[in-house]
Amino acid sequence: MRGKLVELAKTVEKKLAPLGFKSDKEFKPHITVFRIKNKIGDITDELVKYSNEKFGSQKISGIKFKKSILTPSGPIYSDLQEIKASR
Repeated sequence: MRGKLVELAKTVEKKLAPLGFKSDKEFKPHITVFRIKNKIGDITDELVKYSNEKFGSQKISGIKFKKSILTPSGPIYSDLQEIKASR
């Protein structure tokens, strides 16, 4: 699955390049589970406890392109576009 997401990201980058958009860093597929506003130290040991845990699977019905503006009172999110899955 990771390879397909990277491939999709590269396709999107190629399509947007003629419009003047350029990626500022390599795409790394991820899901943001939470954000830490104030750094509390290294949580690696805490995460390692769950490294073999199965959290299930999720069927993807679409992709939303989001915009996030980080402010002192927290992020402000807005939807840019949604693409529904065709299957």
